[in-house]
Amino acid sequence: MKTLNKILILTLSAMTFVGCDDFLDKSALGQLTNEEFFVTEDDAVAAVVGATSIYKDYRYTRSIWSFGDITSDDATASGSDNDVSAARRWENLAFHADYGRIGDRWNACFRAINRAMQAIEGIEKMEAGIFKNYKQNYLIGEAYFTKAYFYFEAVRTWGDLPLITATPVLADKNKRRSPKEEVYALIESDLTYATQNLPRKKELDSKDLGRATSDAAWALLAKVYLYQGKYAEAKKAIEDNLLPLVPAEYDLMENYEDIFSMLHEHNKESIFEINFRHKSDDKGLTTTGNYSAYAQGPRPFAGYGGNQPLQLLADAFESGDERKDATLLTIQDLENWETAADFSSLEFNRTGYYNQKVYIKPSERIGTESIFTMPNNLRIIRLSEVYLIYAEAVCKLGTDDALAREYLNKVRRRAGLLDNTTATGEALFDAIINENRYEFAMEGHRYFDLVRTGKAEAVLSSPAFKAVKPNAVFRPGYSELFPIPQSEIDNSQGYITQNPM
Repeated sequence: MKTLNKILILTLSAMTFVGCDDFLDKSALGQLTNEEFFVTEDDAVAAVVGATSIYKDYRYTRSIWSFGDITSDDATASGSDNDVSAARRWENLAFHADYGRIGDRWNACFRAINRAMQAIEGIEKMEAGIFKNYKQNYLIGEAYFTKAYFYFEAVRTWGDLPLITATPVLADKNKRRSPKEEVYALIESDLTYATQNLPRKKELDSKDLGRATSDAAWALLAKVYLYQGKYAEAKKAIEDNLLPLVPAEYDLMENYEDIFSMLHEHNKESIFEINFRHKSDDKGLTTTGNYSAYAQGPRPFAGYGGNQPLQLLADAFESGDERKDATLLTIQDLENWETAADFSSLEFNRTGYYNQKVYIKPSERIGTESIFTMPNNLRIIRLSEVYLIYAEAVCKLGTDDALAREYLNKVRRRAGLLDNTTATGEALFDAIINENRYEFAMEGHRYFDLVRTGKAEAVLSSPAFKAVKPNAVFRPGYSELFPIPQSEIDNSQGYITQNPM
């Protein structure tokens, strides 16, 4: 595929290494034209699978923490000495266009976008009477949601982007970047369609849990509004479409740690999560498991140890915050839970902590003879994030600090903390952003939150941060965006331009 930059991948084939349960486990597509392929209902389903399979691509899921955690004050790149050496410039914010994970994230985003666009156009042209088991507009809505999801991941990573509004053709190899405002407008349009055409989570059969829903589309749309500073729109999206579902359809889990348990997948707090299968016969890249979880586990008996929390994060939690123990896997925990032989083999432990949210105890590990088969789901959007988006939007509107504190405190109470009863204005905004840090620590949120709120320079230049990462330098005007893969610029013959570096 080197003849075109990856925004022009035309194949409809679903990669087998990113399969999942039931709906998302349908057979892969062939490499046919739209006219040849979109004939039966199974063809339409397979087209959507071709797009949604990218959620599980280990090159995408690994990028979540590579971009959001190890670049921040929460975590450090770890693993073998070679792994650390390869990531050192990245962690020091000296972003470079040849770093492999840049290309992985770009390729994953645009594979999903292209496949979703092909699915949309192909399914829209099909006769309605063909659809017996799946509603035609549901399938189209799911493709729109997937396209919007990955465009959002891309726009907050790179800013201006090539716009895909039709199935790519050869001439599109010279497509230039469009302003990010146009990208966001396209995301909003796609999500609006999804909100109007997808089913509610409560309407899904158990076999279809993990598919996008209108609830997930509203939550993602509110987040998209927040990133643009459209606070009134974010507030209204949540107020009209998500808060009325509490507590009948959604509510906070009583125990924070349970959110990430395999026993509580698709729990009452979960709005959107990515399924991974409990299967023991996967081999190599043909896996249905969560490689990203394994990549962060203690090395060598439970993973590669690639993303270790810093003491800086451990020290930041308030006294009594129950999320600290649920987030930070300690050496004492490992000694208690692992066999003596495995624990004694622990190597390249650089901070004394691992990511508890993705760790699976020995008794629950299934099929780990293949490194990619950890079976735990990846939580993407949950009710606590909706509450904090709402609190931030209300705070920024400046009309009802008490209401903003109410939703901030819903999250704090669940963590075992006292209510914030006094903060207003900028102090309240700071409190909400701090709460985001603790609620979503080690989930890939931190760097993007620092950048979007304008706090990155201050936090990543502080004495506490510099004591841990002395060579990391946040450069205003440069570090807010990541570089576009150099291979994409080369393949486009310069039509795609580079971000400031």
